[in-house]
Amino acid sequence: MRKPLYNTVVSFVAIASLAFYFGCSKKNGPTDSTAPARVQTYAVTVNVLNPLGNPQGGATVSLVNPPYPTGTYSDQPFDATTDTAGNATIQSPVGTQTITAKIGTLFMATTTVNVTASTTPISAGHVRLSQNSTLKVLVVQADCEELETVLTNIGFTTFDLTYIDTLRDRANRDSASVLTYLKKYSYVFSDCDCSTEEASSYAMLSRTYGRYVSGGGKMYGGHYNYYHLQRIWSPYYTKDYSGSVTGSYDSIKVLNTALAAATGYTVASWSGYLRDYEMFNDIPTSSTVYAVLKNSSPQSAVIVVNYTGSGKYVWTNYHNQDVNGNQQLLKLIQYFLWSM
Repeated sequence: MRKPLYNTVVSFVAIASLAFYFGCSKKNGPTDSTAPARVQTYAVTVNVLNPLGNPQGGATVSLVNPPYPTGTYSDQPFDATTDTAGNATIQSPVGTQTITAKIGTLFMATTTVNVTASTTPISAGHVRLSQNSTLKVLVVQADCEELETVLTNIGFTTFDLTYIDTLRDRANRDSASVLTYLKKYSYVFSDCDCSTEEASSYAMLSRTYGRYVSGGGKMYGGHYNYYHLQRIWSPYYTKDYSGSVTGSYDSIKVLNTALAAATGYTVASWSGYLRDYEMFNDIPTSSTVYAVLKNSSPQSAVIVVNYTGSGKYVWTNYHNQDVNGNQQLLKLIQYFLWSM
């Protein structure tokens, strides 16, 4: 009785072994034969500057027309991210090569370099980012924030202006036409209007903003812009609470590693910051919190990227012009305004 069972077991093991052998051979063969031929590459260094001439961390440096997709060989990266000193190293084959540097889609630059067979890294020198003028930018001006000044101070050269009262009244008359107007712009920056956004007369404008973002638009605004967020992401941004804050003003704690790498710090503060501002902890689950109040209990979100559809709305619980004049603090704004 045992012999047939033994033969069955032996036959099963033999078949399984053959399947494993041929399975492995079939899997490895085509993968090796279809891999692109490896090209000898050499290290190229690039130093990226922002529009003001300062080192730009967090920028993406890429080789234009690489011999094969980046990542094909792990030791041959054709793109890299700059460190806080603005430096990045990529690989390139020999010859005249074009390199791009960008942060988001708003700011970019290109340079060319003659790559030779060298045992030491070849320097492509400095590249300075400038605004991509093919993407239209709108600033909605209001009374309690000056994003138009901030944009100028960090290197924007072209943007259109309108006033929030004008846009509100147009939305109440014909929201469809306002949506068509907004769609001309890749980015809309919304000044804070001293809490008048709470009025019901702004509800249609808020909902129009929501449709603009849902369709792929990108918005940025501070402080009382949360009234727009309340209407777009209802029922969130409604639980204002009186948490405890150490001292007369608080500092922010950066949670996001990419933001920390681009700015070079994880904690920032400035005089008078957030002393009398609202504090929320009912943030939409789909949103990303980039920074919180460091000493509040519980910690309150102060830099949040909110998503709906294919667009996003970046909100800060401070007036962005408050950090003008301080290059370290301006990096907080630069990261989002340049990488939207």
